Formats: sequence, structure tokens, C-alpha cells
Amino acid sequence: MGMENLEEFLKRKKKDAEQNKIDWEQRKQQWLAEIAEFYNQVKSFLAPLQEKGLLSLNWEEVKKYEEYLGEYTTNKLYVNFPDQKVVIEPIGKNIIGAMGRIDMIGKNGNITFLLVDKEAESPKIMVHFGDGLSKGLEKIRETKNPEYAWKIATPPPNIKFIDLNKDSFSDALLGVIAE
Repeated sequence: MGMENLEEFLKRKKKDAEQNKIDWEQRKQQWLAEIAEFYNQVKSFLAPLQEKGLLSLNWEEVKKYEEYLGEYTTNKLYVNFPDQKVVIEPIGKNIIGAMGRIDMIGKNGNITFLLVDKEAESPKIMVHFGDGLSKGLEKIRETKNPEYAWKIATPPPNIKFIDLNKDSFSDALLGVIAE
């Protein structure tokens, strides 16, 4: 009886592992596409200022390594002003509380951009229990496959998400460069 129970348990675990297997290569490609989407937004926000000669953009290829995703190559964006520069750099896909993070770093501070549920206004905490109570808690969140959007995260401890648009990006950029 003991060996049969063990075999049944191991078969069930093997089946669960196969069903829940994550395609990390697909996730890496998705992350690279999300980075490109972010940069396209930023370029569109900055294009009018670039056309007027008020700033310039240049790119640097960087290698990143993340557990599970492995090594990948992406770009760092430099926003150049007459007297300083701002760096916009992807931090990672595997971030607690988000589906990705990109930082903007200037002489007066940093801004964090997070890829989060487009309906989210702040981080949410979900607790899972092994005794079945989780099933009741899952009803709190109706959306199983939320749409994601890039948002600006305010500093802790009371983190809020600000929708990323031309004005919010401009305010964030001004915050890291203005004296």
C-alpha cells in the first residue's frame, strides 16, 4: 500500500510540473518586446524636444542576466541635455509585484517605471494558504489575465502608480534633471 501511494503521489507531482512548466525563452522574448514598447513611448514623448535641438538620444547595448531568463542583450537609453544626461535602463523582468522594471536615473534622483496591471493604482498583496483558503481569496481578483501597462511608481512606503503618458513622463524627467 505504501509504495502505491508513493507512486501515485509522484505521478501527480510529475503531471502538475509538466502542466505548470514555464517557457522562459518565450518570457525573455516577451520582456524584450515590452522594453521596446516602453522605449517607443519614450521616443514619441521626446521627439518634439529632439526636433527642436533641446536634447539628443543615444543608445548603448548592455548585457543583462536574470535567473531563469539567462543572459540577454538590450539597450540603455541616454537622454542628453547641454549640461547633463539621464540614463534609462531596464532592470529586470522577474520583479516582485510587477511584470518588469525600468529605471530612469538623473543627477537629482531616480524614477521607477513598472509594468503592472493597467487597472492597478498601487501594489496589491495576495496571501496564499495551503489549506484551501486561497480559493476563497481568489474571488477578490476577478481578472485572471489582466492587461499590463507601464506606470510610474512613487517612492515607498506609500507606493502609488501613475499612468505613463507624455505629461507624467515629462514631470518625472524634470524631477531627475531640474535643480
